[in-house]
Amino acid sequence: MNIDSGTNLPERDLLNMSVARVGMSLLRRPVPLYKLFFQLHIHNVSSTGVRLLGRKWTMRDSAGHTRIIEAGQVFNQEPVLVPGAVFSYAGQQDFTHPPVALQVRFFGTDQVNEPFITPPLVFPRYCFTLPRRG
Repeated sequence: MNIDSGTNLPERDLLNMSVARVGMSLLRRPVPLYKLFFQLHIHNVSSTGVRLLGRKWTMRDSAGHTRIIEAGQVFNQEPVLVPGAVFSYAGQQDFTHPPVALQVRFFGTDQVNEPFITPPLVFPRYCFTLPRRG
């Protein structure tokens, strides 16, 4: 499957996705860099097996910039989730301005090789708050 076709796939709600942990830091360099760290859980709640082939991130920052990144694989893997299986992974996204919105969608195929893309997992607004210095 061509990863560029991710947005043209039929949307199917086969997976329960959640943000398990999140944190943000600011590196004060000549150009500030905001790092958003996260852990996601992906649970196959359907009655069919699925193979995840890639992901599509949509990121927006406080300066009004939107980045869309589509890429093959999920954390360097193409995980197969049988019904009831859970796949978890951790990662990070970098921003040059404070982030205000982040969502991810996964695309893949089911056990009869029918392609799909998930509804978006939207990160809650609290994810974009820097820790308070005490």
